Amino acid sequence: MKKQGADFMKIAITAENNNGYESEVNAHFGRAPYFAIVDTKTDKIDLIKNGAANASGGAGVSAAQLIADRGVEVLISGSVGPKAYTALNSGNIEMYIINHGTVREAVDNFQKGNLSQLTSPNGTPRK
Repeated sequence: MKKQGADFMKIAITAENNNGYESEVNAHFGRAPYFAIVDTKTDKIDLIKNGAANASGGAGVSAAQLIADRGVEVLISGSVGPKAYTALNSGNIEMYIINHGTVREAVDNFQKGNLSQLTSPNGTPRK
């Protein structure tokens, strides 16, 4: 288990828009339009478009693969469906919950140890 608040890791935050650290958090993992990938060692942020956001099915699993391929160790999102949860868990990506605010606030809250860890799926897959 990674220590919430630990230094030097890559964190993915589900984002509504492409405004850097000021991007609004999106509450739905698989359907988030963007992922903000933050390297806490360098404070570098990359916003990547979630190509699976509008998929007819399998969006969560595809999104899990997308962030795993970027070396992400922690996901911060509002909800994660069952298949995405299994994929993220298999990739040793820890999940934490946040439903509002900016990417900067999400990272700050994680580093301060203020977020709840997701230990089971809390989202419902779209059909």
